[in-house]
Amino acid sequence: YLIFIACMIAALIYSFKIVEFPFFNNYTEASNMEEATMVTPQDKEEEIEQQQKTEQNQQTSKEPRNVNPLSPLSGKTKSQIYRLRKKWVSNSIFASASYQPSEEVFGGIVDGKPWIDANPCTVGDTKRQGTDSYSEESRFINNPEMLVAIEYPFSFSNYKDVNWCHDRKTQMVPYSIKYIASKKEIIVTYNYLPFMAPVGSSYFYIFNGLNARDLGYKYAYIDTEKSSYKFHFSDSTNIGNSVIEFQNYIHLGSSCKVEDGCNNGSPRQTFLEFQDDFKEYKYQNRDIYIKLWKNRPASPNSPADMVERIVLKWS
Repeated sequence: YLIFIACMIAALIYSFKIVEFPFFNNYTEASNMEEATMVTPQDKEEEIEQQQKTEQNQQTSKEPRNVNPLSPLSGKTKSQIYRLRKKWVSNSIFASASYQPSEEVFGGIVDGKPWIDANPCTVGDTKRQGTDSYSEESRFINNPEMLVAIEYPFSFSNYKDVNWCHDRKTQMVPYSIKYIASKKEIIVTYNYLPFMAPVGSSYFYIFNGLNARDLGYKYAYIDTEKSSYKFHFSDSTNIGNSVIEFQNYIHLGSSCKVEDGCNNGSPRQTFLEFQDDFKEYKYQNRDIYIKLWKNRPASPNSPADMVERIVLKWS
């Protein structure tokens, strides 16, 4: 009887070991895996840092926008121009079901009239700009995200190189437009020809705020501290030292030298005119930071509702 009990105890111990060893091995493997995958405070800090970098990259990523092609506008009615404008705004960052073109800006358009060509060269010996091709003002109408544009308001008489006349650089069409939503910043880049309006000449460039005015950003100021451009303004009071209000609009004017006039941009705003000391930054790109507000700010240092950074690439 004692021998039987001893055998039963031995069998029980043996069976316990059979169960124990696989369990022990699994526990060892699990412990090793837990140790291998255990997150240390240093790992957690690195993970958080990486996540912050990812979020920062996402927030500052530049979303490319289309630079829409120019359109021939001569002969179109005002309602056709309005439909065209609403189409482009609906495809922009300013899309809104309630958008209507501002009557202050577009109300002066006259049905069926010519529009000045974007081509800056005059026709033959007439000193008259063309009106039969892609229209100058369509740069703004078709590209509402270009809140403030750079414009060259002069024509070239009988320029021999036709290709140069049709080049987007001479027509001041941007190379690219990008938008950083987190910063409310639009980046407009031009391949730029600074020698067309040198300091001391009778020529100048203009900051054109037609789109800004239409979309409600009526007030502007150039942050000269952030800009890497040396300005030579025509007027002692200008967008570089004072908050200005854009006055841009389109009306029937005589500057095209066509009988009965053309639809074109107006008026002259000397506080937006500037010239280039292009020798100062030859072969260098330059940035211009423009702060924009919907309501007149208390001071130029007030936070902007939108910022446009114009990048001038040396051409």
